[in-house]
Amino acid sequence: MNKKLVLFNLALLLISILIFGEYLINFASTSSSYILFLLFFCLLALHIFVIGIICNQEKIYKQNIKLYLLLYIILLISLTIFINRPSFALFDYQYLQDYLNNINIIPFKTIIHFLNSNINFGIKIYNILGNIIALIPLSLLLIFINDKYLSYKKQFIVLFLTVLGIELCQFLLAAGRFDIDDFILNIGGALLFLVIIKKTKTINTLKHLFNNDLNIPPFTKYIILIIVSVAIIIMDVLFCLDLNIHTNDSEKVYFEVSKDTSCDYFRKIELANYNLYLKCIEVYFTNQDNYQFTLESALTNGELDLNNLDKYFKIVEFLENVTIYRNNNLVMFTCNNNQDIYVGDETMEYKGECE
Repeated sequence: MNKKLVLFNLALLLISILIFGEYLINFASTSSSYILFLLFFCLLALHIFVIGIICNQEKIYKQNIKLYLLLYIILLISLTIFINRPSFALFDYQYLQDYLNNINIIPFKTIIHFLNSNINFGIKIYNILGNIIALIPLSLLLIFINDKYLSYKKQFIVLFLTVLGIELCQFLLAAGRFDIDDFILNIGGALLFLVIIKKTKTINTLKHLFNNDLNIPPFTKYIILIIVSVAIIIMDVLFCLDLNIHTNDSEKVYFEVSKDTSCDYFRKIELANYNLYLKCIEVYFTNQDNYQFTLESALTNGELDLNNLDKYFKIVEFLENVTIYRNNNLVMFTCNNNQDIYVGDETMEYKGECE
């Protein structure tokens, strides 16, 4: 019976990860819900946990720690490399130059910027709180694997190499920029967690939680397993449906661009509370009902919502003063300080227009 449960667990995990991977590779570079993905992986982890307490064997508990670590690595890579990141691209000289211009080696500069800026609250949460808790699961799993990781020094080495590896991958895949505050928040958050659990002497309690069936009645265990399994299957189906919908939507062209090759300047259009700058192009937006508008008209009458640009663009990068969006034939800079918008063709690079 236990063997069948373990095989069922592995099969469901494999199918779910493959479905998630397909969705991730194809569409997660457009704006996606971090909360949804976190919920999905929490359900997968809970499924592993329930299988563990049903089998209630030391061998299964140890195997489960490895599965938790695998899920965590997949989620960490997804959040730092794929989700809401640009499509992969090998860097060239121009990218290298832009990258070097936008790195941050001043401690707390980015943290202070996000705290003081008027950008979306969700972005603040992701960039500050998200970075603080990002490596806490890794810190805990390291302790479960071996007590030697109760050492601050050994934890620091693993945490530092993890963050360094992420930064290197983001650099090579043009999926982010180096920021010393990432090291401060990621490593600081995990080490603070280690300090707390050591000072409060809750390490054995946590280990007991993941190596014991908690005296839950067998019938209750199976009810929980059924509920969690059904929830995972439902989310798998929703991912597949969303994948199909996005595939159909991706065939629709929302923006048409007319270029003026003899031009080399921004044309300013004054809109309510902000300005639109078009660099040598005319842009036409076609909505879901196939009605076409100029870009300024679409922004003015609400056909194109500034808070929903990620429906049509990939969020390439968050910089100190600007959010950069891109799709196949357009690049858009939205200024965080005054909401001005700069739009150009796919060759346009950010050169400090929002500063």
